Amino acid sequence: MLHIGPMKTGTEALSSRLLSEPLPDSLILPSGTEWPQSRIDVAKHPELELLGTRRGAPIERRLESIVGEARRRNVPDVTILLIAEALNVARFPDYIITKLSQLADTLEIVFFARAQSAALLSFVAHRVQSWTSPSYIRPEYAAILRATRKRFYYDVYLNRWSGDGHSLTALPYFEGDRLTDELMKRFTRHTGIRVPESVKADRGNASLGKEQLVRLGEIKRKLARLRSIPVLEKFAAWLYYSARTKIQNEIQGTRWSLKTVERREIIERYRESNAQFKKLLGSESRREIWKRWFSELEAPPRK
Repeated sequence: MLHIGPMKTGTEALSSRLLSEPLPDSLILPSGTEWPQSRIDVAKHPELELLGTRRGAPIERRLESIVGEARRRNVPDVTILLIAEALNVARFPDYIITKLSQLADTLEIVFFARAQSAALLSFVAHRVQSWTSPSYIRPEYAAILRATRKRFYYDVYLNRWSGDGHSLTALPYFEGDRLTDELMKRFTRHTGIRVPESVKADRGNASLGKEQLVRLGEIKRKLARLRSIPVLEKFAAWLYYSARTKIQNEIQGTRWSLKTVERREIIERYRESNAQFKKLLGSESRREIWKRWFSELEAPPRK
């Protein structure tokens, strides 16, 4: 099974929850020595983007080894779950689909669709918090507009990853899912993969208030000169991460939100894409859950 993201739609929450308990023998989420990660509590596989390129050969060998191990397990059916955020920028999606289909008995592709106005806000807030995104230092609407150029066009996902011989499913993401856990339950109902209950807040991907984001961005700005000096770059990163941890452990402040006119502009930018997305969903779009998703695109933001 291939989960293709996109970013800020619950991908990290899904992988961290799955890794919060020992995995059953019927499920493999490649991590550790199988697929080295920067964090032991999160598993992602962005290297899949390299399949079909010269640099992708080692990734193919790694996948072959994982599939071989799955076939040796003494259980009837083993699911290998690969989570690859932003895979839509991959140069050769057809090759990726073909290769995974050749390796596995069946291939299922799934992604979560979150309203763009919320996803973009979360994306920019995440970038402001990220040390590896030096150009994002303020939670500002201009940064959201820049991000619309490439991200959250769900019709593109359906077009690029559809085809014969495998299934492709979009699952709706609602903002209230974070309180009800319905997104994870929806994933379980569709895939049969049990997602463990949430036992603690994920501080590594914490939501912060706007004032906290402004403070973090200012710290990042002040450290820009230090990070430009090779011998001091690691020291600057340490200072930033120390400050960020302290801020993340504070009580969350008032959330950054879009003004009505800003939200309306985002809706208009994605109107054609969402109309095409609805058309591509076909009869699925007439289900009550998708009717609700499309209606909430136009609804005023909840206070």
